[in-house]
Formats: sequence, C-alpha cells, structure tokens
Amino acid sequence: MSLIRRENFTETMKIKELQKSVNVAWSPAKQTPVYLAAGSAAQQLLEFNSSNPTLELYSLNLSDASYDLELVGSQSTQHKFHKLAWSPFDNGNQYANGLIIGGCESGFLKIYNVNKIMSGEEALVAQSDKHNGAVRTVDFNPFKSNLVASASSESEIFIWDINNLTVPMTPGQKTQPLEDVLGVAWNLQVQHILASAFATRCVIWDLRKNEPIIKLSDSQSRVRWRCVQWHPDVATQLWLASEDDQMPVIQLWDLRYATAPSKTLQVHSRGVLGMTLCPQDTGLMISCAKDNKIVCWNANSEDNHGEILADIALTSQWYSDVSWCPSNPAIVAASSYDGIVSVYSLSGGVQ
Repeated sequence: MSLIRRENFTETMKIKELQKSVNVAWSPAKQTPVYLAAGSAAQQLLEFNSSNPTLELYSLNLSDASYDLELVGSQSTQHKFHKLAWSPFDNGNQYANGLIIGGCESGFLKIYNVNKIMSGEEALVAQSDKHNGAVRTVDFNPFKSNLVASASSESEIFIWDINNLTVPMTPGQKTQPLEDVLGVAWNLQVQHILASAFATRCVIWDLRKNEPIIKLSDSQSRVRWRCVQWHPDVATQLWLASEDDQMPVIQLWDLRYATAPSKTLQVHSRGVLGMTLCPQDTGLMISCAKDNKIVCWNANSEDNHGEILADIALTSQWYSDVSWCPSNPAIVAASSYDGIVSVYSLSGGVQ
C-alpha cells in the first residue's frame, strides 16, 4: 500500500457516511477487505437509538459511489459502548478475523468474535463487570494481542488476558488523587509499558515492576488532558491533547526530560476531543475538537500554531473521535455527537 501524497491534501473529500450514533473501530491492517465496526454509543450529548443497542460490521464498499456503507453483520447487545478496539488475536485460527473489545456502560468489558457476527451467530465470547464505573477506554497490546488494557473511574485500570477474563491484573496500586481515566495506550516499541491519561496528569506504568515509573504533569498550564498517543517510532515520546477550551494544546512529551513538554502546539481554538497518528507516516496527525474542525497537521513541525496540511471538515457538531484506517493511510473515520460517522479520503480518492 503506497503512502498518501501530502500535495494531494487539497482534494480531501467525504466518501462514506453512516447516520447512526456509534463509536467505531477499523479492522486490523492485514484484514481484507476493510471493515468498520460500529457499536451504539453510550456518551452522546443527545439520545439516539436509546433502545436495542447493537454492534454492527460494515464493509467500506468503495466500488459503490454512494455514501452508503454495506452492512455485513449485526449483533444485539445489552449495553452501549464508550470505546471499541479490534484486536487481530486469532488463537490458532479460532478467531480468524480477530476480536472486537468493547468498553461499555455499567462497568462492562465485552469481547466479540468477528466471524460469528458475520455469520449471524451469537458472538459474545466473554464479558466482565469488574469495573466500578463506565469503561471509557480500552487498548490491546500490539505485541501480545491477547492482552487488553481497560480503564474507568476512580483511577481504575485492569490488564486482561483474553484467554481468561476471570482475574484481571492491575499495573500497580491506584494513583492519587482518584480520577476518571480518560485514555490508556500501550507503548508501540516496548511491550510492558503502558500510559494512562487523567485530566491533570499522565502516569506511565512498567508492568514488569507492577508500579508507575513516571508521572507527567504540566504545572505551567491549565490543561485538561483527554487523549494520549505514543510515538510509533520513539519509545520515550508520547502526545497528550487537552480538552480545556482555554488551553486547547497538543503537547509532545519525552520521558527522558519529563519535567516539561518538549513541544506545545495549538492546532485548534477550542478543546481537543480526539487525536491519532498515521500508522504509516508518523509525521501526520489528525485531530478533532470543540471548534467543530477535523484537521490533519504536521507532527514534526516546530510552528507553535501547528502546520495545518488539510482542513478535513468543518462540522455542525463536535466529533468525539477520529481514526486512521490501518490498511489504507488515505482514509480516516470520525464519529460525531449528533449521530453521524463520516469517512474521508485525504487524497480525493482511494489509493
């Protein structure tokens, strides 16, 4: 798959749309064809589809020129989803198309067999309600895809082995003060390192030591961090984004010099709600914010206001999250609070 050409960013266009209040996750990079999982959203500002929550699978279906996504499977669920992640875990072809992990309301973590969703069978592999609060964030380990991190309120973080959900482990004792965990992310270079983002701090855990090893905080700014993203190539660097309207910054931190951010950019005029790096081009970042903008920008820029490469969309409502398609770097998906998922091509078409 060739990388997108940045000079073509002026051709950014919407190619697909799903008019449902859902959170989404792309199929893994090796999956063919490309699918998009969509689970009824739990955190929307307005209530849509208040009954009969579902987990659905859609094919991108790029041969169809319409905005329609092709439904390829659906599963009724008891709970709505705050976050979805699609793990490539296959367990010796038992789960040939991987597993979808859902962080749900009411403290539930749920795991679904993708093949069974497609075949119309009962697809729930396992579930747990060990979390005390809503499970707002999940992430699977990129080295051991059977390991999943999940987090909720009161600084609660669990590490699960998909093969046995009976007794999750914790990365260490809860950090104080007790706060909602807004994001968890496995390091992309070192398999036993995990980051957890709170509003006023970011805690880095070493699972081998079973304790926090670094705590990041910006005492000079009124940040309220919401998103965390490790640098794909540099094990000591991670990005943090603030949802505070008075300080809507995106900061790059280096754990070797953890007293202050090494870079601070203000790409948006209001608080940032979603952020992700392109997996195939680590100089590209996409973010969405409460200024109703989705933008693509140069993560390597030293410009304090950020080097905007493409204004992907100016929307009527906030978009809660954005994500790159792992297998096609020209395509991104964004979920809005008013019940729309938009799929955009950054190069005017699909490469």
